[in-house]
Amino acid sequence: MSGYVNLVEIGWFLFIGLLFMGLNLFLMSRQLLRTRYGMLSILGASVWPALMIVLSVQGGSVLGGLTERALTLESTLAWSVVVATTLMVCIPGITLIRRMIQLARS
Repeated sequence: MSGYVNLVEIGWFLFIGLLFMGLNLFLMSRQLLRTRYGMLSILGASVWPALMIVLSVQGGSVLGGLTERALTLESTLAWSVVVATTLMVCIPGITLIRRMIQLARS
């Protein structure tokens, strides 16, 4: 990108997010935390690093990289940041919604 992507920051954000997600999964497996609250906490633990990863792209034009028609390093990095953050938020979010629907039906 025209600026730079700080890989150390992204690594720390991923580590912190994974640490809290793992802690929540451990607490849910030991039945020390109810599933709906654990999934809500996992969603929160994935949203914060996802937003921080987007904000750690310094000096880059993410929107400009998304709208480029040519395959450049800037467009590849922009799309990878967007896809990674989307997956980090959507997977726990969809799992939480499915779990809440299952609980409502039973």
